[in-house]
Amino acid sequence: MHKTIKVNISDTVADTLFIPLYMRCLETRRTDRIIEDPEACRIVEAVDYDFSKYDQATRSQVGTCIRVRFFDDVTRRFIDANADPVVVNVGCGLDSRAHRVGADKGVFYNVDLPEVMELRDKLLPPDGRNISIHQSMFDTSWMRSIRENHPQARFLVLAEGVFMYFSAQEMRPLIQALASILTPGELAFDACSSFGCRLSSRHDTVKKTNARFRWGLDDNAQLQQWAPNLTLRQVEYYMDKERHRWDFTSRLMALLPPFARAFRMLHYQAAQAAG
Repeated sequence: MHKTIKVNISDTVADTLFIPLYMRCLETRRTDRIIEDPEACRIVEAVDYDFSKYDQATRSQVGTCIRVRFFDDVTRRFIDANADPVVVNVGCGLDSRAHRVGADKGVFYNVDLPEVMELRDKLLPPDGRNISIHQSMFDTSWMRSIRENHPQARFLVLAEGVFMYFSAQEMRPLIQALASILTPGELAFDACSSFGCRLSSRHDTVKKTNARFRWGLDDNAQLQQWAPNLTLRQVEYYMDKERHRWDFTSRLMALLPPFARAFRMLHYQAAQAAG
């Protein structure tokens, strides 16, 4: 297929959006796939980008797809449990979750930098169910706008492959704003430990970018110290999943607790914030 969409992404972290996109496509092409995402393959075929540098990233492929399944399951349960669900995808990149889950129920807000959303809107055009927000996740005005649009709603905030690229000093006010404004509801994101941050220069895909992991979350209770209305609901570790798909070195390293627990997926309940 002729590549028709030019890519002009200048932000270092934003450029990492092509990693999960390509991993979802590669996985979709497998007969023993963990997840299926035909939209990812359609987009890969449409954009003018050198994906070949990630062809040998087997660990990222497994990890990304374990993460996608986790987030899809969280989203599906949230949508099923609520009459008028609102899902907010922070740092959405080229995620196509609304095409995989939801059965046309609820609304998805997709938030990312303007240069990312301009590309996204060409490839995944917004509609009444998929609403594009062209703003940095750190600009809290978009949160207040969503809250005003849905004063009685419950919210699910997702941040997939995003938060670890920023410092704890940047993340604390963002988490506090989310927990204050977009509640009651739920928050799900993936995290790495301080040890995991130190591994980013050896990560099979991140090392091929100019981005690095910066937020090492070693204690899940830290979020509840930042925002007392958050309650930890679920923790899942990548290395506990799909063990037959990890390569020999990964399975061997998984015998060491610091490595086995370096990367995880977190799911919090967010009670209505006071005031």
